[in-house]
Amino acid sequence: MLRDRVRRGEIKSLADLRDTVMTKVPGEIVSTSVDQENGATVYDFRILNSANRLVEVEVDAASGVILEIENDE
Repeated sequence: MLRDRVRRGEIKSLADLRDTVMTKVPGEIVSTSVDQENGATVYDFRILNSANRLVEVEVDAASGVILEIENDE
């Protein structure tokens, strides 16, 4: 379970990752999902920015590194 992995320090909390994403891509988070990609836990954030464009941000849950930002113009 994700909560247990956060407690063990294997991955960062959703709140921490959300803060990281919001500093890079300001707007309103409309959805969040979690996936496994190549053995890594990745959070996908969908953000509605100030221009009313949907921006998708992938974040590595263990390191907190933003892996990809899509539709950010």
